[in-house]
Amino acid sequence: MNPFGIAWVQLETFSHATEDIEKVKFLLSKFFSFDIIFMENKTYGHFGNEIIMVKVELTKNKEIKYFISNFLSIVNKDYILETIEKRVDEEGVLFIRMNKERVYEDDFTIDDNGDILLSMKFVTYPKSRERVIENGKFLFRN
Repeated sequence: MNPFGIAWVQLETFSHATEDIEKVKFLLSKFFSFDIIFMENKTYGHFGNEIIMVKVELTKNKEIKYFISNFLSIVNKDYILETIEKRVDEEGVLFIRMNKERVYEDDFTIDDNGDILLSMKFVTYPKSRERVIENGKFLFRN
């Protein structure tokens, strides 16, 4: 386990048929300082329009550490600290959203209606939402 107690990190968004999938992948790559593998899942909207879900999943400790280090340098940690209790579910997953258009312009402002979803699974023993919140506060204070 990495020093943050994070089991995995997922970053995902979607690419509509009108969007360039390579631009969407480039957009997600802004969060990483190392090479990543994109997973794609094709689905269809209500009117039959193609939508491709694009996801990056990190499970290796070294990758998680590099990601967290980079993420902490680009995001507003104070806002996450202020809202952390509403961002953590009962399973110990922290959720953060951002807007694709803003990220494309290198603006990593948290946007709770955004279409980029970052999920981080914290692990505590025994399992405890309160301890996850404490660990998240420790992470985002540093």
